[in-house]
Amino acid sequence: MLLIPFFWDTRQKGWIKFGVFLCSAGREIWSMDDTSTDAEINTLLTDNGFPVKKLNRTSTAVFVEIDHENMKLDDFYLWSDIDPKKSNEDVWRIYNIPRPLWSCAVFKEHFWKTSDILPFSSGFSKLE
Repeated sequence: MLLIPFFWDTRQKGWIKFGVFLCSAGREIWSMDDTSTDAEINTLLTDNGFPVKKLNRTSTAVFVEIDHENMKLDDFYLWSDIDPKKSNEDVWRIYNIPRPLWSCAVFKEHFWKTSDILPFSSGFSKLE
């Protein structure tokens, strides 16, 4: 089963910041045992500096919204900090999305299909 920590930050005027945590310099999605309980996932994430806000399971993944206001983003690598061809670090991949565009259904659908965040990005759109 895939484990997908993410956050939304809407505090900036005019922008929405979306972050998703990826492994191996952004080339892989965090995976875990299919039998892991919600409590075990919560403990794993909390112990690793990811304060859990909300957890949502699908048949193939566990989407975990992280409380970005209580997370120390400086404790992690960002995708922009590393060379994805040479590094193997786990990273936060951050997208800055113009707020007026995000309210457009056509843009939002295009973003999820073309951002190459995940092969099933529609799982995120259900969590907004």
